[in-house]
Amino acid sequence: MRVALKQLGYEDTYHMQCVLENPLDAVMWSEALDAKYFGKGKPFEREEWDMLLGHCQAVCDMPTAAFMPELIAAYPSAKVVLTERHPDAWHKSCTDTVMSFTSSTKMDILRFLDPQMDLRFSMFDKMTNGVFGSRTGFVEHGKEIYVDMHEEVRKLVPKERLLEYKLGEGWERLCAFLGEEVPTTEFPRINETAEFAERAKLMGQMTILRVAKRLLVPVGAAVAVGIAYYFYL
Repeated sequence: MRVALKQLGYEDTYHMQCVLENPLDAVMWSEALDAKYFGKGKPFEREEWDMLLGHCQAVCDMPTAAFMPELIAAYPSAKVVLTERHPDAWHKSCTDTVMSFTSSTKMDILRFLDPQMDLRFSMFDKMTNGVFGSRTGFVEHGKEIYVDMHEEVRKLVPKERLLEYKLGEGWERLCAFLGEEVPTTEFPRINETAEFAERAKLMGQMTILRVAKRLLVPVGAAVAVGIAYYFYL
């Protein structure tokens, strides 16, 4: 959906990828998660959301989806596109991408070696525990929670501001709802697993470079090359 919205001109569409690109965002998301799910600190209101998301034209995916009631209340005139997907397909996609990636031994090593990586994935762990209870909770109850979150949005958003949209529908209903012209190009169809794997590989390579630069002098080139070989060669 982010690719489609960007194609319609919503260049600043917030997505989990934004946290990966801007690790300091993870600090504010951690504060928001602490307040909502763990009773620590002040719940975010419009002022805090503007600080975090005020530059955006749209939001999608996690971590914003974990705060749909709060964002709907903070931005009462915003239109909401509720993307519908079969819970089994959604659960498999998450399992094959972000859940697998963040629980791998390689990521544990990178988190240990790189503070930026640890900052991002500490936030992800907190989000998983808050929304699903735990990783086990995601496995056992993730589909039901996914359905419940959709139902909550339907109850909170007036029908005139809500579009229930099935992935793969194309441009027409989406553009009519948003008041945008229908592009002449086809609606983007992304292989999520392959795209995620490519992004994850790139992020891992960038992390390796940061770690290698830090280790090169005190530890030596052999260790830096060994880390790179273990991960990507």
